[in-house]
Amino acid sequence: MNAGGTTGIYAIALVILLFVLFFGFILPDSRAKRARKALQGSLKVGDRVFTQSGLHGVITAIDNDIILLESGPAGAELEIARWSVLGIDRADRKDTGRCSS
Repeated sequence: MNAGGTTGIYAIALVILLFVLFFGFILPDSRAKRARKALQGSLKVGDRVFTQSGLHGVITAIDNDIILLESGPAGAELEIARWSVLGIDRADRKDTGRCSS
């Protein structure tokens, strides 16, 4: 048996595995991180957002990395970190503070 040929097959398999890992996991993850950073950098007062912890509310003030979020029917204001915002809530619903079924 040729040891050189076997080593070559393993090397090719390793290169294929690295390509699969890069294009299947690493590249999409870095794109998602870049998009999330762009979204967090573009936040402005008046945006309706949702956070990692499931809070929904309207941004009332922004101070560097701290966001003041108004949430709920009583208008409670919460301080949250900018990095905790996952997205802008584009749902068209009344601001009743309750879920609609």
